Amino acid sequence: MSTLTLLLQRDLKTPTETLGYLSLKDRKWASIERPWVPSLASPGGAKGMSCVPSGEYRLEPHTTEAHPRVWALVNVGLEIYHWDWDVPQARRGLARTVCLIHVANWASELRGCIAIGKVRVKDQNGRWMVERSRDAINELRSVIGTSVDLRLVVSEAK
Repeated sequence: MSTLTLLLQRDLKTPTETLGYLSLKDRKWASIERPWVPSLASPGGAKGMSCVPSGEYRLEPHTTEAHPRVWALVNVGLEIYHWDWDVPQARRGLARTVCLIHVANWASELRGCIAIGKVRVKDQNGRWMVERSRDAINELRSVIGTSVDLRLVVSEAK
């Protein structure tokens, strides 16, 4: 089984969005997330409100009716798990779960997840967004293929 490592390099933070670029091999997509909101209860940030912290994550396949054929981020040290039942009993309700890479256009559509698009632009109200998110997810699926060990490294621009 081969390992693929995706890199998410964040380069722009506003009070309402965190933007960057996700890259894999020779491909690059725009990314959007919510801003960082710390949590006193967990190193992973505020559940459902924050982008994920910088670090290395294992990506697990995730499929639900709302988010078919996407990926969940997992980093136990940062208390970010795939499913609620993966969280140790004593940390349930505090640790984050179901932090996904999925289709969306605006940070306000996300609950602690990452959306990718073909480009990033400002909408008519001056808010940042990514466009053509479905196209970007389909391209990412194509580049990833099947039967691989997936990793994601999230870092801040220097």
